[in-house]
Formats: sequence, structure tokens, C-alpha cells
Amino acid sequence: MSAKRPLDDAEPGAAAAESSRSRSRSTGGAGTDGTVEPYSSYMDVHSELVSLKTMPGQQAVLRTFKRAQLTAQTRTLPLAVQQIAVRLVSHLGAHPAVDSSQALGGLVQALARAEPSVRCEIYQALAQLHELKGALHAAAVAEETRAALERCVQADLNHAQHHVRCSSLAVLPLAGGGTADVFDTLCRYTADAHPKVRQTALAALLRQHMLGRRLPVGLYDGCVAATKDDFEQVRLAAVELLWAVCGRYPEHAVGRHRQRASSTVRLLDDAFVRTCDMINDSSAAVRQRACTILGRFRHVDGGLLAQTFSKQVMSNLKRHRARGGHAGRGRGARGGPAQGAIPTPPGDVDVDSDDVRLLDSGAAGAFVHGLEDEYQEVRDAAIESMGELSAASADFAAKSVDFLVDMFNDSSDRVRLCAVRALAAIGERQPVALTDEQLAIAQSAMKDASRRMRQGIYAFLAVALLPRPSSLAQLADAFKASLDRYPDDQPAIFRVLQALGRSHSAMVDTPFARSLLGLSEHYLSREPRIDDVVYAGSVILIMNTAADARRALESVLPDHVYSHLSYLRDKYPGCLPQDIIESVPARLPFVRRMLERPHVDGGIARLALDDRSEAAARMFSGLQHVLERVCSRKEEEGRPDGGCWAALDRYVAGFGRLAQDDGSAGQARQAVLRYARLVGCARSMQELCGDVAGRGRVVELAAAVMWDAYSLEARTLGLDRKSLAALRYLRLFAHAAWLHVHPRAQYDARVVARMLDELAQRCRRVEQLARAFDVPELRALSNAVSKDGSLGAAEVELFIGCFRPLPFALSVAQCQYATACFEYPDEAVRRTVEYNHVFPLTIGVQARVAWVARRQSVRLVARLPTQQTVVYRPPDEALKPLAAMHWALACDSLAVSLPLGSGESTSVAVDVAVRHEVDVPWSDAFIVRGDMVPLAYAVETYYKDVADERFQGVHVVVSDQPHTVRVSPVEFRPPPSAHTRA
Repeated sequence: MSAKRPLDDAEPGAAAAESSRSRSRSTGGAGTDGTVEPYSSYMDVHSELVSLKTMPGQQAVLRTFKRAQLTAQTRTLPLAVQQIAVRLVSHLGAHPAVDSSQALGGLVQALARAEPSVRCEIYQALAQLHELKGALHAAAVAEETRAALERCVQADLNHAQHHVRCSSLAVLPLAGGGTADVFDTLCRYTADAHPKVRQTALAALLRQHMLGRRLPVGLYDGCVAATKDDFEQVRLAAVELLWAVCGRYPEHAVGRHRQRASSTVRLLDDAFVRTCDMINDSSAAVRQRACTILGRFRHVDGGLLAQTFSKQVMSNLKRHRARGGHAGRGRGARGGPAQGAIPTPPGDVDVDSDDVRLLDSGAAGAFVHGLEDEYQEVRDAAIESMGELSAASADFAAKSVDFLVDMFNDSSDRVRLCAVRALAAIGERQPVALTDEQLAIAQSAMKDASRRMRQGIYAFLAVALLPRPSSLAQLADAFKASLDRYPDDQPAIFRVLQALGRSHSAMVDTPFARSLLGLSEHYLSREPRIDDVVYAGSVILIMNTAADARRALESVLPDHVYSHLSYLRDKYPGCLPQDIIESVPARLPFVRRMLERPHVDGGIARLALDDRSEAAARMFSGLQHVLERVCSRKEEEGRPDGGCWAALDRYVAGFGRLAQDDGSAGQARQAVLRYARLVGCARSMQELCGDVAGRGRVVELAAAVMWDAYSLEARTLGLDRKSLAALRYLRLFAHAAWLHVHPRAQYDARVVARMLDELAQRCRRVEQLARAFDVPELRALSNAVSKDGSLGAAEVELFIGCFRPLPFALSVAQCQYATACFEYPDEAVRRTVEYNHVFPLTIGVQARVAWVARRQSVRLVARLPTQQTVVYRPPDEALKPLAAMHWALACDSLAVSLPLGSGESTSVAVDVAVRHEVDVPWSDAFIVRGDMVPLAYAVETYYKDVADERFQGVHVVVSDQPHTVRVSPVEFRPPPSAHTRA
């Protein structure tokens, strides 16, 4: 066995290649004569792809782009290297310094000679370049390049590998050619042998429709055939395209040929029947999509809509033929059955034969099947479509009420809530007449544990019509039980009673009033307590009837009922009619005088609110002027003096009090107020940095300024670039002040060096963001960084002494503040919950989150009895969009592990927070948390625990009040075993 050769004895070719690679890495891929060389390994290209965000300048971007383009065109390299090089070219092509036509030409040149896997990557890169920069527009592409691209696409459409055909089909509409030719080609490939190709062709057609292209009506037959495809994704695209075609040509006539009889129907009606037939699909996703699309057919024939609630096949589905010897296709000479055909038993219907008209049978029972589906997503989609169609057809709305009320008994709370909302929407357009059975179902739904479900039931009953007077009395008793069971529902119940009184004036007669208020015909009744909510609800129901009905009850109602009206009007504003004073009898003039006085919330309180608003506007104008003076950098104004800072403190205190009392202060004003407070803290830090005794206070202020600046940036939407630069400039100052006052001897030298390096990084980022301002102290600090890449103590001290804040949000017209409000799901969360420390405690949380841009940034922060904070990320499906940047949070599986308790009851507080990325994780972990690292501590371990995992982002609480759950520990006793029982 031969011994291993040393490195010097290696082959000269390998050594030359190694030296060439090392020289290429050292020169950034540039050769000795200025040319670039291709990448030689996958990791080299991958590292460039990862470091795109931190690529320093345009020259580096152009050099990397040339190397990636050359790598993609080099066929001798491995396929994985060519593929990732194409991906790098597509990412760099979006950079402003790169010419899109040059990137397009290089990719097309590489496309002509590439392998199939690389060709697919090139097609994806071409589509991405067109999305970002419109690279394939006719004016921006050379004729040779466009011709070469068209040849490659046409050749790849017939490629043997399906993924190459899919990629070329995606680029076909962008490659050029006439619109009709493109549509013909795409329609032809909807019948391809491979399902992925069929799906891609249908998706490309649908994309053309979304871009405003006019689809041909001849595409309809291909869509109908695609709805019966074996592949699920093909059927999903086909049902969407079916609606796109019929929406473009709704009145187009479609011929039906059955039993030698021809008939024509509208394309809209035929597409509606085809979509109804998709509700019987084997895939839940297809059924859900079909139920969703049904809601778009608002102008379909009323007879077809009526069939969607009937499971029975219509009697005219089978065409009866006159007796006689009429020969036809598949039949004998005398009209007898074809030889070898299996006869259909009498009484049955052969749905596969031509005797059954698909137009009459496809829509039968469509919504019934959708409401009975085993998947709640399908049931949700069916209910939403029924609500949309009810808005267009009053007859359909009347038929759908019974089915929607039956959905109150569904096992899914989401389906029940969706049904309630659909019924409430129907009732807002026309009152919903309920039967006794439907009313009983609605009353049982009022006992639901979900508060949102109960609120929906109340909204539905407010627009309902009851069948008889006894039903109104029965419903009033149910409301009394709900007030006892759920006291928080009192405002919603009062609104329902108000609406019922307006719509059922004829039912509120003398016997009903006596029964509701407990009045006797022969004895004087005892005056009830004025704060009794059941009595208040009864008076609201009676007093909201018509004026004639109220006058008819003057001799029945006792005087104390009228004397309570002024109190009820002020206690429950909006629940009594405006003309209530006309219902007071003439024998009670003092009650009339009490009702004639102005409302508490409509007179003096409104005037006081206007005064506070005017005072707040004047105070904010002064605060703006002083803050502009403090942040000004004009030479003629000079630096602000002590009087200017005192005025700033005075305006901050005054406007802070007015903004706290007055809700009219806008979010832009609130943001400026918070920034003014941060400026005052920064001024205090600047004064205390030179005092040895005040260094502890500087550390506290630095942590407060750092955290408050992050909180303001995370919660305020609408900040412009200058405002963001001002906040980051404050965090840079807090970082520098913290470093200046800390004795560096007590820290590891690596820690100090790391924090100085991150201060330099932060300085460079702030300088790029604040280019619109002329900041001499920041420019001096940046020059010190650029010399050797680090910062010293002298430069930091000089920066602190010359610091002056930047102007903030002075041009912001509107901005919004992220907030969250909890909705208690049931009454159980208000009671004490028993838990065992062996098992996690499951908490249900329901909240409304407003003005949060991304649902992925929402977090739930739980504070345990041990004062420990645990952060949870709710799943994406727990956040449903309500409006733009408004979300409904419903998380029922928040598992909290609690420690072993001492036996006493305690509480767990849950807050809604927003995650915001930090500038530099290492330094901010020290400053905000106040962490102290001794010399013996392993710095690498600390950095891994804190920076990599825990402090990549701050979690800013946006809920005003936490959701508190009282818990009590219990002892865990395992079940007795067989030996124990023995």
C-alpha cells in the first residue's frame, strides 16, 4: 500500500485549479484582465444569493450579475449550479442598476442550449423579471431576442417532459404572438395527457382573464370537459374559468341536443347548473370552491334557484316518446332497444342516458348537499353564497330562511355564526317571518356559550317578524333568562327589544302590557326598582311601539312608569324614541318638564367636549412649534435654550392631560406627543452623561428610550421615511449614551468590541435613512466609522455632546395606532378555573385587532403567576380578516404550562402583542433588558440564547386591558390500580 503524498506532491493541474479558485475568490470573480469568471460550486452561488440584501454597491451588483449570467450559460458546470445561477440572475435583475433587457437577453441565450431542468428555471426567471420590471414588453425587447424566445417556447410546447411543457405554457402569453393564437394554443393544451399541463393551461387562461383579456366563448366546452377531470387541481381551475367565461357572455345561447330535440338556454344558466353539479365532487376543496362561486350567479333564472333547495328530480326529466317504429341511433329498425343494451328497470331513472336532461337535474338540491357536507369549510361557503344570492332574489331569500335556521344546530361554532350573520343580512333588506319551530330554534341558540353567537342571534331577532302575540311574550321571557345568565349582553338585548317594539306594535296590547310588567287589574302594583334591568327592558319594549299604541296604554300603565322615563333615557341612550314626551299623559306635567330638559350627552357634556377639543388643538399647535424649534438645524436659530426645553415640557404635560381626557385627539397627534416625550428623555440623558452620580439614571433612560422608540414604530402605521429616521436616530443616541456611561472593564473585551461594531452598523443604517437631513454630528460619526470600520470612545463622547434630535411626523396627515380589544368568549372565563401543573391549561382567547398590517406579526403574551412572560404565535387560520388591516382573533388552543402552586387562587393575564424586528440584537438585548454579563460568562452561549432566539424582535403589547383568567391549583390523583382496589 502506497503512502499518502504530501500537498507539495499533488498533481499540478489540481493545484493550478485550486490556486485559480482562491484567486477568483480574492478578486471577487474578476480575472487579471478585468473579465469575470463563472462560479465553480453550488455554495459560492448560494452564498451570493443569501447576501443580496447586504451587497454594498452597484459595482458589486453588476459584477455578481455578470458572473451569474456567465455561470448560467456554461453547460459544462453541474445542473444544480446552473439552476441556482439562473435564480440569482432573476433576483439581481430586479435591481435598479441592472438593465432588464440585458438580463433577458442572457437568459434567452442560455435557454437555447440548456438542459430541461435548467430550462424550467429559466422560464420561471423570465416570468419573475416580467412581473417585477415588465421585461417582456414589446418596446423593451429586441427583435432577435423575442424571435429566439418564441422559437424556444414553441419547441418546448411539444417537449416529452411535462414540467418543460408547463414552464413554457406559463411564458407563452408573455412571449408574443397574437392574442387569438395564444388562446388557441392554451385551449389545445387543456386536453393534454398530463394533468399538470392541463392545470397550467387553465391557470394561464384564468390569468389572462384577470389581466382584462377577453376570453373566447368557444372555451366554454373545454371548461365543461375539464370539470370532469380526474385531477383535483384541474377541476379547481376549471370551475373558476367556467365562471369567468359565463360572466363575459351571460346571454350567449347554448344548444342542448337530447332525444333528437334541440333547445337553447342561456350560457349563465347552463354554467350555474354545471357549477351546482360540482358540489357532488369527491374533493372537499372542489366542493368548497363550487359553493363559493355559486354566490356570484346573481342573475340566474329563478326556477333554477328554487331547484337548489329540492333533492327530488323533477317529473319532466324523462321525455316520453310516442309509440311507433321510429328508427334512430342505437335502436333497431322498429324502434326497439338496441342489441346488447341493458334495460332500465321500470320506475328507475337512468341518469347516464340521453333521456335525462342535465339542465333540470344538475341544480336539484345543490345547496342542500352543501349544507349537509361533512366539512365545515364547504358548509361555510354554501351559507355565504346563499346570503349573496338572497340579496338579489327575494323569493330565494324567503326559501333559504328555513335552511339557515336549521344550521343553528350545527356542530361547528363557525358554521352557526356564519348562518346567523347571513340571516341578519337578509333581515336588513326585508323582515324575516319566523314560524314557531324556527323561533324555538333561535331561542335555544340564545343559550350558546359563544358571545359572538349570541350577539348574532340578537341581531337576527331584531329584524324578525313573530307569528303571534304569545311568541312575543315567550321571547320576552327568554330575554329575561339571558339577562340573568349573561349580564354583559344587556346592551344588545335592549337593542333587540327596541326593534321588536317598533315592528310589533299591534301585539303590544293591554293584556300583554299587564303580563309583561306584572300589573294587576284589581290591586295597585308595587313600584319596581329603577335599576332593575328586566323592568327597564320591559319599559323599552312598550315605549318603542307606535304612538297610537302608546296612547292606548295610558290608562293601563301606572304613573311610576312615566316618572322613570327620564332616568332610562339618560341611563340607556338611544333606547327610547325621540317623541317619547308625546306619550306622557297630561296628568303628569312634571314628567314632561323632566323630559324637556336637554340630554346629558347632548347638551353640557357636548359643549365641554368641544371646549376640550379646541384647547387640545391650541396646545398641540404650540407643541408642534416648540418641537420644531428644538429639532431645527438652521444656523440663524441656534441651539435651543433652557426656556425652549421648559416650554416643551410644559406643552407635553398640558397636551398629555387633554389628550387623555379627550378622545378626539388623532393618532398623528398622539404620535407626535410620544416623540416629544422621547426627546425630553434624550435631553435628560445628554445632561446627565457628564455627571458621575447620574450614570445610573442614564442607563434607565436609555432602556426607556430604546423600548419606547420601538413601541412607537411598531404600533403606529403611516410613518414616513423621515419619521422612521428620527426614531432610529434616537435609538442610536441611546446606544451611544449607554456605552459612554458604562465602565467597560467589568465586561468581556469581546462584548465591548461587539457593541461598538453594532453601534457602527447602526450608524451606517441611520445615515442611509436620514440623507434628507443635514446632520453634522451624524456625518462626523460616519466619517470616523468609515476610516477603520470601528468607533472609539472619543468619537462617541463627541457625538453625545453635539446630539440634536431630528424632526418627526410634522408632515404626517393621518396615521393609525394598532389596538386590540378582547371579547370574552363565555362566562366560564370569569370564574375560577382549576388546573393541574402536570397538564397544560388551555385558554380560549377572542379579540379584535385593528391596524396591524401582517397577521404573521400578531402574538399572544401570557404573564404567569411567577411573573414569567411566555410568547405564543397564533396559527394563521385563527386570524380572519374583517377589513383592511383589521383581524378577528379566535384562538381556542392556547396551552399554558403553569408551575406547581401553593394552593391559593391566582391569575394568568394574556395580552395581544405585535412583533417588530430590532436593529441590532446583541446590543439591544443588553440595553432594554439591563443584562449584565460577568467576565466568567460564556459570551458565545449568551449571544446564541439571547440574540439568535429571544431578541430578534420586540413584542409590543397593543391591547389596552389584558384578558385575565383566574386559576386555582388542584392536586393530581392518578386513578387507582387493580392492586390498590384489591
